[in-house]
Parts: sequence; structure tokens; C-alpha cells
Amino acid sequence: MEENSEVVLRYRDGHTERAELSPIDPERQVLNIRREDGQAANVPFSLLKAVFFPRLNPDEPVEEAPAGSEITVEFADGEVIRGIASYNPERNGFFLYPRDRSKNERIFVVNSAIVSIEVEKL
Repeated sequence: MEENSEVVLRYRDGHTERAELSPIDPERQVLNIRREDGQAANVPFSLLKAVFFPRLNPDEPVEEAPAGSEITVEFADGEVIRGIASYNPERNGFFLYPRDRSKNERIFVVNSAIVSIEVEKL
């Protein structure tokens, strides 16, 4: 994965935060971020719903999503996101490539924030 990324953190309590993110290590269960005010912080997965990687240049072509299954994820707040992912319930999270990638290239979904998931094999 690339070095640092501009992201939008979506918390389980409903608030959002823009930040710069160091590469994600799903095994650690914590994100290393730099907030907009320049402060470094560690954010535990237990507080997060998902991390959105916005498309910074909408004029660039969208890269093809990696191989995976078509999935539908539902969160506790009722939000539903559909896309392509290699989902593994044993991991702490996974990257989802949304069906509509006009706004977000990909989304890192925290498994423990999911209420339900439907996986369709391709």
C-alpha cells in the first residue's frame, strides 16, 4: 500500500474526521493518523466504522477493483455499502471497492462494526 493517504475516518458514534493515514496494518487493530491540526494520534479499530479513501482527482480513470466477491455490508447506523472485496471474517478488517467509485477509491471496513454482511461468490 502507498505511504500516507488522505482519508475520512467514520466513527461508530457518527462523527467524521479528515486525516492523513499511515499504512493500515489490520493485525494491530489501531490506525496511526495525523490530524488536520498536525497532531499525531492512534485510533483503535473499536472506535471506527470505516476509513474512506476519497478520489482526489476525479478526472483520473478509476483503476479496476482487485478480484473478489460482490458483497453488501450493513452497519449499525443502517448505512449499506455494496462493492467488491476479499472478505475474511477472521481478520480485523478488509478493503471494499464500492460499486460507485466516483467519490471513494476504496473503503477499509472494520469487521467488528458490521451488523450484517452478504457475500455473493463471483
